[in-house]
Amino acid sequence: MRFSLRSREGGSVVFGAPAGDNHFAENILRMNHLLRLSLLAAAIASVTACGHSSQTVAVSAVSADPASYDQQDITVSGTAKNAVTRQTARGSATRYELCDTACINVIAFGASGVADGSKQTVTGRFHTSFGRRRMLSNVLVVGGRPQPKESGP
Repeated sequence: MRFSLRSREGGSVVFGAPAGDNHFAENILRMNHLLRLSLLAAAIASVTACGHSSQTVAVSAVSADPASYDQQDITVSGTAKNAVTRQTARGSATRYELCDTACINVIAFGASGVADGSKQTVTGRFHTSFGRRRMLSNVLVVGGRPQPKESGP
């Protein structure tokens, strides 16, 4: 059997066949191309399935069934209530309640400008319980751990 393969540079490698007899080589190249496309599609599908996408949920739905959202990334909207900002060793953190017909706690690292009565839409990781010294229930953590401040020269 004789076949030739074309390289990306435009040249061809001939294995015992005239240059015009490339049906076998073309089939191999097509299969190689299809295999690469299939692998790319599988990679995109796995990233999409395992990605960090969040679902948009009503605060009242999260409050009614918190176990269903534990350790999941969610986006919620509502009205801020009882906002308190504190400086910690890790930077600023604002704790407030986010309410529609029910409320959940929000801890936003690096957040500023959250005032009582302001409308907020936030995305973060939901926890049915959160804290070390003081445990809070039904907490959405926004922003994670902030980077430590750089000290000047």
